Amino acid sequence: MKFNKTFDYDNRMDKEVVDLCNAMNSLPGIETTSSCCGHGATSFEIYFKVLDSKEGLFFLGRCISNRYWKYGDYWSIEVSVGDLKIGDFLPIMYILSSGVIRGDLAYKQAKSLIDNMNLHLNHKAFMKGFKLSIKVA
Repeated sequence: MKFNKTFDYDNRMDKEVVDLCNAMNSLPGIETTSSCCGHGATSFEIYFKVLDSKEGLFFLGRCISNRYWKYGDYWSIEVSVGDLKIGDFLPIMYILSSGVIRGDLAYKQAKSLIDNMNLHLNHKAFMKGFKLSIKVA
């Protein structure tokens, strides 16, 4: 299996973040809401919500961990909270960030993250051990 599902973003995003957003949106419970890489001038950032399933957040967190990915010391997932509650929705947003890494190096690392996600997706002991059922097609 491989993360290769595509989503329609109406051509409104930096092309460098599309593949990683596609992979993230393929995870259960993950919904990206915005992204930016400043056309190479700023850090790579993808904002996302975690819906009913926590499987996708766990999977993504594992994939960016410095224990399982060589660039894990640079990338992080941050939690941000807003001020307005809408219905039952608490305004919690997550941000996947490349930290101080930007430009071509961040793009290379984002591709490496997708490779690491594919590695984990096909790691039978990991998927079975945590009882993860991630369908990407």
